[in-house]
Amino acid sequence: MKILSSSGNGTNSGSHNGLHDIEICTERINILEKMGDKITQSFEEMLGRGSITASIEYDFGRLADNVDSILDRAHALSRQLRRVTRRPLREAKEFDTANRKEMIHLVQIGLTQLRAFRKLLTIAGTNRNQAIELAREIERLEEQGDDVKDAMLDELYGSWEKLDYASFHNYLETTIEADDILDLCEDASDLVITVMKALGA
Repeated sequence: MKILSSSGNGTNSGSHNGLHDIEICTERINILEKMGDKITQSFEEMLGRGSITASIEYDFGRLADNVDSILDRAHALSRQLRRVTRRPLREAKEFDTANRKEMIHLVQIGLTQLRAFRKLLTIAGTNRNQAIELAREIERLEEQGDDVKDAMLDELYGSWEKLDYASFHNYLETTIEADDILDLCEDASDLVITVMKALGA
């Protein structure tokens, strides 16, 4: 969110400060992504030493990979937004402003979804009904995000004459990366429910 807010300064007198803020946020996300890689590796090693069934071990492994992929996508998205801010296309400033507004909306949906997922992880195994309800809410948010993504892509393809190839590609990539986070979160929540049911919780 801070990256998107800061990127709004990319073409005015505050561009230096805006880009500096983006660099700091991107580096923080980079550190978190590396921490996530280490946690995922440790978790997978722990699974290998466990005494659970092969199917449950497989689902746990997929769950860990999905959560790690969310961090990977967040890191990729932050770097893509940094590239856009470093090389703004002034001829498409109006499109950029509208696109950034919708991207903030998409990221806000993702943050709401991730909060629900964190709550799901906390209660899974203790409250089956609430866990299932949270999974449904995560699915609903993913569908809401799909609507925002589709509208963004329609606007992007309708504005292709205003954009050079590099800018078009950057906007396309940021939209897809942001939507991927929502898809991965939904997949991860489905796996939590699968594991929970397999364990009889």
